[in-house]
Amino acid sequence: MKNAIVFAFFAAAMGSSAVAQDCAEGQRLFVHDHGQTCIPETPERIVSLRGEQFTAPLWELGANLVGSSGRVDGSKNDGLPYPRGAYDIFGLTFSDSDLTWVGDPNNPDLEAIAGADPDLILIPDWQTDIYDQLSIIAPTVVIGIWSNPLLQRFEKIADAGGVLEEYEDRLSQFNTQLADGRRVVEDMIGDSSEVSVAVAEAFDGKLWVYKDYAALSHVIDELGFVTPPVIAQLKDGNAELSPEILPQIDSDFMVGTYNIAFDQPPSTRLAEWDDLVPGWDEILHAPRHNQHLLLDRETMRGVSFRALENTLAIVLANIATRDFVPLNN
Repeated sequence: MKNAIVFAFFAAAMGSSAVAQDCAEGQRLFVHDHGQTCIPETPERIVSLRGEQFTAPLWELGANLVGSSGRVDGSKNDGLPYPRGAYDIFGLTFSDSDLTWVGDPNNPDLEAIAGADPDLILIPDWQTDIYDQLSIIAPTVVIGIWSNPLLQRFEKIADAGGVLEEYEDRLSQFNTQLADGRRVVEDMIGDSSEVSVAVAEAFDGKLWVYKDYAALSHVIDELGFVTPPVIAQLKDGNAELSPEILPQIDSDFMVGTYNIAFDQPPSTRLAEWDDLVPGWDEILHAPRHNQHLLLDRETMRGVSFRALENTLAIVLANIATRDFVPLNN
């Protein structure tokens, strides 16, 4: 009996979904991707351990952020740490805000996190190895990245951060813009389902395709464009494919990304295609007809309505409102 009581106590303390929890006054039970945890009804001191996934959306929606992870990449932000995504989309820096830098996103500083005195910590699902340590500092919520489609992930983040109403207001505004975008597509193209778009990249000697690539995939899907079957049927958000089946990703348009700070400029990304599959730009329809687009990864990948709005404008300008050569001409 004693062991059962001890087990129940620790299971509740660690956020186990198997044990019902009674939350203290001012807290609520929050179900996340690693169980359930009592969190503040209105968080006042949030620490984010992923810039483009958590810091960007929480900052955009006006949540009470006090700390964030941040990268150091060469001369970007004068060589100082920056919150990935939030810096690229909003210009957010640690020096120009009240945010405390709590270490690299892949190697967070537990002492710095504790020093920020958080009442809520947000982490991605690949950092559950430090979940118990973080939970001693403050209630910790785990958000699955690839396992949650963009808006589902965005809503969970907003809900945990106490800014769900702001999220719903911005979503309504964006849906209005999407509706206008669909009318543009109908006016210029007609049936959007007749246009295929593949999100694919050659990287580090491998062929990667994406079913869910943040704002880009969401906008493509919402405008009614289709993806090649080999991509559409993926169980996960992305996958490595054999270059031998490259023709299976053939499409009207193909989209990839570049990242200057990571030393991946557009020319390098194209050179990686040349190295992986010589003559790829003749094999595939999109590059053969100048219908291969390269987008700045950081301004597209950050979870935010700003990223969605910018990506919508880019897709409309580069696919919907231009002349192009159809794949099945």
